[in-house]
Amino acid sequence: MRASQSRARPSRTAHVAVVVAALAGLACFARGFFPVKPLLAGFSPAQDYAQTSRRYDAGASERSDAFSRLAFVVVDALRADFAFGPNSHMTFVQSLVDSGEALPYTAVAQAPTVTLPRLKALTTGSNPTFLDSILNVVEESVTSAAFERVDSWVRQMAMQGKKIVFAGDDTWLRLFPKEWFNWTDGVSSFFVSDTVTVDTNVTRHLDSLLASATESERRDSAHAPAEWDVLILHYLGLDHVGHLGGPRSPLMPSKQQEMDQVVERIYRDLERRDAEDGQRSLLVLVGDHGMTEGGNHGGSTEAETSAALLLASPNLRTKAPVPPTRHASSYRLHEVIQQIDLVPTLAVLNSMGKLVPSAVEALRPAALAQALAANVRQLVEVLSASAGVAAVDQLAKEAAGNSNASLADLLRSSIEAQHEFLRLAQDRLLASSSSYQLFPLYSGLLILVFASIGALSLCQRVWQVETKQTRWTVGLALVAYLGSFFATSFIEEEHELWYFFGATGLVLLAIRPTFSWTERLTLILAAASIRIYRSWAHNGQKNVPNTSLSLVLSLYPRLTFALILISYFVPLIVALSALAQASRTFARSRPTVGQAIAKSATFAVFAVLVAMQVVVGLAMHRTRSMPEDAQGSLAKALEKLDLDNAEALSRAGYWICGVAWAVLRLMSHRAEGGQSWRSTLTLVHASLLLMSLTRPANVPLICAFWIQHEAVSRLARRADASPAQLAFLVAAFQATGFFGLGGSNSLASVDLSQAYNGLSSYSFALVSLLTYFSNFSLPILHSLSLHTIPNPLRSLTLRYLTPFHTLALTALALSATWFRYHLFSLTVFAPAVLYRVVWFGLVHLGTNLILARLVMSG
Repeated sequence: MRASQSRARPSRTAHVAVVVAALAGLACFARGFFPVKPLLAGFSPAQDYAQTSRRYDAGASERSDAFSRLAFVVVDALRADFAFGPNSHMTFVQSLVDSGEALPYTAVAQAPTVTLPRLKALTTGSNPTFLDSILNVVEESVTSAAFERVDSWVRQMAMQGKKIVFAGDDTWLRLFPKEWFNWTDGVSSFFVSDTVTVDTNVTRHLDSLLASATESERRDSAHAPAEWDVLILHYLGLDHVGHLGGPRSPLMPSKQQEMDQVVERIYRDLERRDAEDGQRSLLVLVGDHGMTEGGNHGGSTEAETSAALLLASPNLRTKAPVPPTRHASSYRLHEVIQQIDLVPTLAVLNSMGKLVPSAVEALRPAALAQALAANVRQLVEVLSASAGVAAVDQLAKEAAGNSNASLADLLRSSIEAQHEFLRLAQDRLLASSSSYQLFPLYSGLLILVFASIGALSLCQRVWQVETKQTRWTVGLALVAYLGSFFATSFIEEEHELWYFFGATGLVLLAIRPTFSWTERLTLILAAASIRIYRSWAHNGQKNVPNTSLSLVLSLYPRLTFALILISYFVPLIVALSALAQASRTFARSRPTVGQAIAKSATFAVFAVLVAMQVVVGLAMHRTRSMPEDAQGSLAKALEKLDLDNAEALSRAGYWICGVAWAVLRLMSHRAEGGQSWRSTLTLVHASLLLMSLTRPANVPLICAFWIQHEAVSRLARRADASPAQLAFLVAAFQATGFFGLGGSNSLASVDLSQAYNGLSSYSFALVSLLTYFSNFSLPILHSLSLHTIPNPLRSLTLRYLTPFHTLALTALALSATWFRYHLFSLTVFAPAVLYRVVWFGLVHLGTNLILARLVMSG
């Protein structure tokens, strides 16, 4: 087999050409696939409402605003049950509902459930696209605000000369021109590890913003103004608490109480102002999205889409307190509406939203008929531009229940018929709000197909020398995997397929009669580690109870820390064993006394470096996992070393790893013997670095890597080693490792809790890099492990991995194109395509082919 391998190696030029072609096809496909919703040109003039009223009701009066003052408070990731549920700590909010001074809703947020798209929906009433979720993480200065030429209630307020003040998430300042605001103070939304300052930087302005006129006159101009018509606040701390510890975090109750106190302060101030000037004020409390039980968001589960919405006013007195409405989901309480329905309820705009009847009836009952007419007219214009006049006529007939009814007949019919039309029109718009650029989409798809054919040719010759059993086994597994992309449920639950493939493949190898008992034992242990992966994380998007081991461990912090302690000693033991073996090998070469002293000193330095990185890593995890009674002495010791904060510890770990790698690489260039121990030490330092970037509950999973690494190494040392089998195992270990860490094909599984280790300020490039390292730590380790295999076996294995990733990308692109008008196109296929881009571009090209080669090169 070895001789055949050396003759069958394809050229590096062909390999590069295939990768470049796949990247070009991917770029074209992404340009055409990720949809952009076409906005209707123009804005909604203030006169539209009065004109509509007079058109359909000759006796209608001129418009008079129901409210002249608005306080709009966004609490990031405020799930409906956080505000209204039985376990909520927002007592004042609940008291407003109980007294009839507020109307509670569950506002359903459409995917993608991340901040920028949801702010777009909350202010413009339009349905965001998946591309908005990508733009959400790009915090760069732009020459103009994104929504300067888009209709929104913020623009309407600004054009009417309202005094608008803002404090909070600076995403607002990237969406709307600063000229529209009389005063602003933005805070970065991406420093997830901060749960305190990010909110106190907003609350510190409340004393000035809520001051009386006389108090305001005594303050200097540096303070926030007390005179305003629209107050917008966006708090981020609750979302950050969720990212770090989930909805059951010990910090969550106090954070809810903090937000509740903010709402109470603002509401009391609105009462005072209304009593002083006789005007009417409205308080809107809204969450932009919810969060999963893991604390993340971005997908389309009920936990992520069920956001809280509260409309409160000192002038509101409902007939009776609003009782909680029973729903099948515990995340949805009271009346359920679409989140975009808030926009036309506040103002008549160029949006897809429909009025919330219960809010209009309670806040301004006399205006319901005119408001409905204006809302119908507005949705007619949007739907006509999107689907054509024929679609409008068809929906009007369906809503009126009369095949001969026209739009004018509908507007003269009952309120119920108009409500039905609004519902039908909104459903139609939400279902068809995406458009695709077919030329780049099909062009990219065609290029990907040719790239796949070229990729298969890379391993055609070596494939012929594989055993028949290997060709059938690997071939069937590949066909089954590619076929899974044509079913949404398989895409959502991809982890189940990989757990099966990985464990089954290892067991089939273990029962081969030519394997020794030690090889069989290693393979069986590797299969068991994959079974542990399956039980460790709560993956997927199906509604199943969370019985994962990681959840159980979160209830026992002492046990969690004990496992972390063991996990950190595993690479230490591996490093010491490698050094001891190298020392014995060196001793057999009969060195001189000077050589022995120098080599012993070198080994001692490396042992100390590994030990230092172990200590730093354990210290980093102490605050979340170590028992409180054990933190005191360690904290004092770290303080003496000026390592008493997470930022300093992270940087210390980076420096130790960097120094160790530089010395190992220098020794490699000096061509000193014994390459094996240097590769092992490089792998040890990399694993310790990635452990420090892994969520504490997942650190024990790194132990499984060393078992799997040993299994791959033993297979590679066999005389009949098969590159196809090795490629299959590496792909399986990388995939199961990713899913074992909690990953999935949903944006909600992206873990940001470790993306700021060592950073004192936000940097898009560094945060993106750390996010990749923390979410793909196990796949990265297997990439490095692959490069410990000697050539030519390593090169042939990599050339099997290139066709695998190219075929997977092409199959998913074909499926996404075929089902581009599917109900789940935005919620399933779009994030799956993005993840597949990461697997091909970052995991395979960036790590398998480039980074791992640079790190492990000797």
